[in-house]
Amino acid sequence: MQLNFKRQAGATLIEIIMVVALMAIITIGALTYYNSASQSSKVQDVVTTLTSLTSMIRNQFASQGNYTGLDEQVVASFGNVPKTMRVDDTTELKHPWSSAANAILIGPINGAGTATEFFIQLGDLPTRACTDIVTKTFKSFGVLKGTSGTAPASSAGTYTTIAAAVAGCGGNVSGADSTIVTMNFFSK
Repeated sequence: MQLNFKRQAGATLIEIIMVVALMAIITIGALTYYNSASQSSKVQDVVTTLTSLTSMIRNQFASQGNYTGLDEQVVASFGNVPKTMRVDDTTELKHPWSSAANAILIGPINGAGTATEFFIQLGDLPTRACTDIVTKTFKSFGVLKGTSGTAPASSAGTYTTIAAAVAGCGGNVSGADSTIVTMNFFSK
């Protein structure tokens, strides 16, 4: 008795489905990694920007002794503001999540009659971005949740813990991007 086995040509449907599923898993993983890396890069840009802006503002107003007259147009005119922060050729400033007018507001705080403090306000931040920025900058800045377009009256009420500041973002450390918030950062 002679057995005659024929070789199968091609792939079965199950093999094709397994290859497609594996390709989908790899693609999803790559996109997730890209989005995470992109978010981290944006957060780091904002942290660097906040530190840089604070230094520039302090240096420019050191001889004046207070921050009277400070606004985003004045800061944009310093000449050393990165081009990536400017909205086209205007004096308006932007951040990675918003290039709209007034995405970044800067001004003095006139709490006790003298502008001895200033704020940098970032509007239109996704919750996750707000959370990441707060956790990276909390030791350097006082943080206060505010309302877009409104200058804070004082730095009183700034959060005293990272957990409180993160809660001010409307989420938790692993929070989703379901909320858009505005954060005010005060120079300590």
